[in-house]
Amino acid sequence: MPRRAIFTEVMDVIERRIAEGDYMLKDLPGERKLAEEVGVSYMTARKAVLGLIDKQVLSRKANGALEVHPRLAQGEASLAQVALLTPAYPSTHFVHCRQVISNAADAGRVRFRPVEYVHWRDPVVTEALDGSDGVMVIPSTEPIPGKLLEQFRSGHRKVVFFDADETAHSIPSIRLFSRRHITALYEHLWSLGHRQIHCLNAQGRNAEIERRIDHWRSWLAEKGGEGNLWDTPTPPYGDPTSRGYQTMRSVLGGGGADLGAVVCTTQPAAIGAMRAAYEARLTIGREVSICTINNEPTGQYFCPSLTGLDMPDVNSLLERCFNWFAMNGDPFPGELRMEPDEPNLFKGESTGRALVAV
Repeated sequence: MPRRAIFTEVMDVIERRIAEGDYMLKDLPGERKLAEEVGVSYMTARKAVLGLIDKQVLSRKANGALEVHPRLAQGEASLAQVALLTPAYPSTHFVHCRQVISNAADAGRVRFRPVEYVHWRDPVVTEALDGSDGVMVIPSTEPIPGKLLEQFRSGHRKVVFFDADETAHSIPSIRLFSRRHITALYEHLWSLGHRQIHCLNAQGRNAEIERRIDHWRSWLAEKGGEGNLWDTPTPPYGDPTSRGYQTMRSVLGGGGADLGAVVCTTQPAAIGAMRAAYEARLTIGREVSICTINNEPTGQYFCPSLTGLDMPDVNSLLERCFNWFAMNGDPFPGELRMEPDEPNLFKGESTGRALVAV
């Protein structure tokens, strides 16, 4: 079988980049730059570009610069171009959120581009705002500068926060776990006979973490239960798993108190707490119950499996956001705060009946 011409392979590279949204936030390179990037001659790169112009994949601006053909950029190929801003540090939760949004984007004919930022003044944040029809933001625990908040909520920008609530700043937001969802987790512990329910936080403080802790306090007071708050926030881009582990080790003090139940604000803290309890020779799910507010897909595969709130169905909420991104200048339709209807509570082996009968 004869080998394909090199210029057709270069065409494939460019088309794949376009399909993945690589040129959403930056200009297409010229033939010489493209030749350097791909490792071919200038003439090969030029032949590939001419072939893509013939296919109406690329076109030239009046100044000769290349651009994605309007048929692809704005026509039947996509409803809108959407960037997702996520903090640039390892997190299975961020990966899961990205996958959920990406799947919804594929179903809704949305051109989707994930972008990682190191800090709020990272230039990629402005590039995402300027280079897309709409931006979804997963916030870090670092405070958002006031000027950037103004950019996020300005009339000509379309921004939605995901797994956060910035509606106080007039920014549409998808909050994954409503008060009713989290209450379902607490009521599960209560039904198991737990009247001593502690809260462990190792995540950096932000508005969402504050809300979860305040909810724990108010719910426990309303029910007449008892519990301690062990709050050791991790600095931005720190490791909440090791912080949760160290905090629980300190609580246990090398022994093993009658802890009852421990609710962790995030899964990494729960992982650390489970390890510390294991090292203290406590049977998780019998001598101590450990759960998390937001579970991740890995939670059900732990030994013991981790009780917590799994990702709810947010497809209809994402569809509403994508449709808004595709509109021209219209205000966001409906309530700014969006929450899924039904909680998705996974009852794992890490929670069991209280040892002390009620």
